[in-house]
Amino acid sequence: MSYSQETVDFLHQGDFIRMQESLKNALKFDSEELLVDLAEYLQMMGFDGESRQVYEQILAKNPESTAILINLAEIAEDDGEIEKALDYLYRIPTDDDNYVAALVKIADLYQFDNDFETAISKLEEAVDLSDDPLVTFALAESLFANADYQRAITEYAKLSERKILHHTKVSIYERIGESYAQLGNFENAISFLEKSYGFDAKADTQYKIAILYAEIGNLSRAISAFKKLDKADDDYLNYELAYAQALHEDGQNQEALKIAQQGKKKNPHSVPLLHFISRLKYQLKDVEGAEQELMEALDLPELHDETVFLLANLYYNDEDFEAVVNLKPLLEDEHLLAQWLFAQSYRELENDDQASEEYQALLESTLSENPEFLKDYSEYLREIGHIKAARPIIEQYLLLVPDDEEMRNLLQE
Repeated sequence: MSYSQETVDFLHQGDFIRMQESLKNALKFDSEELLVDLAEYLQMMGFDGESRQVYEQILAKNPESTAILINLAEIAEDDGEIEKALDYLYRIPTDDDNYVAALVKIADLYQFDNDFETAISKLEEAVDLSDDPLVTFALAESLFANADYQRAITEYAKLSERKILHHTKVSIYERIGESYAQLGNFENAISFLEKSYGFDAKADTQYKIAILYAEIGNLSRAISAFKKLDKADDDYLNYELAYAQALHEDGQNQEALKIAQQGKKKNPHSVPLLHFISRLKYQLKDVEGAEQELMEALDLPELHDETVFLLANLYYNDEDFEAVVNLKPLLEDEHLLAQWLFAQSYRELENDDQASEEYQALLESTLSENPEFLKDYSEYLREIGHIKAARPIIEQYLLLVPDDEEMRNLLQE
């Protein structure tokens, strides 16, 4: 038995002390062929230090062995030694059979460091030197990751869907579809995603198809795609909100509520879903149910201030102004629309001191550029007899809505 085989046996037995002793003997007495196999096996098993030791001995005796340089670069990369990995790879001559492989690996390292410009440059050089479709695929992937979607489409289009899917588990059609979606060409995106689904029926792809149909306003096709997803994979997470929204836009509120509640059973802590269910229940005249959904959301940290606003809005529409202002202490950060509701509620409660304070604070925010707010504030000031104070607010409003003659006439009073 060779020392290399003995080293592997001790590794399997978990006897690492004897494994190290056997490794020393292998380095002294075994052939280069056996040592290459041993180094590759050790690398595969995660024994990078031992593998590197073997590779470096082989390289010292055979400095022209560029395949060893690539393996050493991979180990250095795994150990986080990026500069060392690049040093190994840059030692491979341009006329070597492994030069293209080195370029691809170099590009991968630069891309890992977010240097897409250098990575793409290396891959373009590799593509010029090789007709290997996997090299073209690597270039396309780098362009895609760098958001250069038009060029990515050009490179992806050179490749075979079936072959690339077999070798990489990545659908070329899906990548092209995603690229078109990013470019805003949703019709082409749908076409390629549907082709991808024909080759590889993934739930993710079907979800993207449904979302894009909804995006272009084709609600019937969107709903059909969501139904297909629902039947094919009812364990697929987080599609119910988008499905329910499509049904809601199509006027199918009861069905939308059913689907949204189905999603809530899977993910009871999804605040956007709770918000949407509340909205549906309110539109279906179930005010108590709408409030209950928001109370559940109020106990969750996500979108907390938005929940406070929605609950305040519900109470305001129900003319429960005390309930609105009682929510004010729950607001954690600035939420101008919620604060506007507080101002309006204090106004309805005839608490003019507090209402004036809230309105004036909002005037110093971005709401000063909101004509609806300015009109509301000016009306409140006139309502409490502060005609003079209302004038600059009206003038500010008219800068935004100059053709409102009714408001302009108020300046003449």
